Amino acid sequence: MSTTDPPGRNHYKLLQVPQTASPTEIKASYRRLLLSRHPDKSDTSKGGSTPTESDIGLLKEAFVTLFTPESRVKYDSELSSRPDPTLPTGRPADIVSLEDFEDLGRVWAYNCRCGGWYTIEEEDMEKGVHLIACPSCSEVIWAGYEASPSEDDDITPGGS
Repeated sequence: MSTTDPPGRNHYKLLQVPQTASPTEIKASYRRLLLSRHPDKSDTSKGGSTPTESDIGLLKEAFVTLFTPESRVKYDSELSSRPDPTLPTGRPADIVSLEDFEDLGRVWAYNCRCGGWYTIEEEDMEKGVHLIACPSCSEVIWAGYEASPSEDDDITPGGS
């Protein structure tokens, strides 16, 4: 992985192979993708786009990184240290109590102002996940239970 790689780029996804792919599978996928992007083999007359040299360069970089054992070990180590790209980041637009969500069994849903739905699964809540992105507009909310005073808490000013 070069230092110019964007954080979201994944060589395995680029080459369309699983992280457990063998060198033979990586090489076969690389060749298939190169052929599909070859100007003489791809049909650009039907609206397809002509591959750019950077597209081919990215494929080659991914192939060399994953095909070379030492590079692959280093890449896998760096890949595992990246934050999970599937988790939303950013400042939440709103804080929503889970009591306001619709309970759909092991999944809870809350209507976004764009018309989409925020969803959270029971397993995510157990892991302490609170930030949820709407898949329609990518707005993020914080979901959880609001703290409420217990009967033992003295909430009067000055106490008694």
